[in-house]
Amino acid sequence: MNILIVSGFLGAGKTTFIKELIRRTGTTPVVLENEYGDNSIDAKELRSTDTSEKKLEIMEFMEGCVCCTMKDSFVNSVLTIFSGLSPEYLIVEPTGVGRLSSIISNLQPILHGNISILNPIVVLSPRSSRQNMSQWKELYTDQIANAGIVIFSKCENDSPDLLSETENAVRSINPTARIISTHYTAQEESWWKSIMALPGEEVTATESSDEQTSFSQITINDAKLTNPGELITLLEDCLRGELGHIARAKGTIPVGSETLRFDLADGLYSIADSPQSENQCVFIGEALDKAGICRRVGSRLLSKPASLSISDIKRKSGKQLKVTHF
Repeated sequence: MNILIVSGFLGAGKTTFIKELIRRTGTTPVVLENEYGDNSIDAKELRSTDTSEKKLEIMEFMEGCVCCTMKDSFVNSVLTIFSGLSPEYLIVEPTGVGRLSSIISNLQPILHGNISILNPIVVLSPRSSRQNMSQWKELYTDQIANAGIVIFSKCENDSPDLLSETENAVRSINPTARIISTHYTAQEESWWKSIMALPGEEVTATESSDEQTSFSQITINDAKLTNPGELITLLEDCLRGELGHIARAKGTIPVGSETLRFDLADGLYSIADSPQSENQCVFIGEALDKAGICRRVGSRLLSKPASLSISDIKRKSGKQLKVTHF
């Protein structure tokens, strides 16, 4: 089993990249999603785009972070996936606030002849790179320093000067990383296959400082807004910091007679029609005004779902699972 870690900061575009990776390589990996808090939005997005004859196995770790608090359960579950499902590839998508160095270190004891780690990928958005480095330097530096490949996202319309500046900044942290500074969708088929072709040579972790981030999250269901203007005003207030320092917000929410999908990251937001009927919104950041956010969407906090043990994974191997740890 080859393990590919696809890391990156909140809102960098990890899930979108994984979708394209699966499509371009024609592989059917098991995907292990480390969702931040009680939300499964990214996993639903991956499932909704799976049109292959052999369905994707998407497993979710929620509430705990696989880089620190849930590291033992994470490693045990990787071993269980190996023994129970025996996939050729396991793609791990950590939460956007996870330390890549810790995830690599946690995997080191189980790497042997039948389990290998590929060059870790970090997805990075040039337009927000400078701001993220300024606000969350230790976390951002850790991800870049431990990447084998750094892939730029959301950069189709970025200026050559910004791309060059971002590439130089990445080089100053990680001189040996392969940097893809044009949008990855333009890459040749051979490049996509090379990502998953060979194990990374001597993939080791470069530990950063022990400084901890203070991110928190709130997940809301049963939200309800009357018209799109209310959603626009809410997202504008999120960007202005009126509800805390919100780094990421996403979800689906009923607005009048329709259901809309919203996504906020990199100082921008988008709103679109949603094919999903499930109502779930998540807000991630620092010093969140959780009560204020709830009032604005007229809802309540999502109750915690029941947890599944590792034995459940063994018993239900071959099925799509949600693995929730507390």
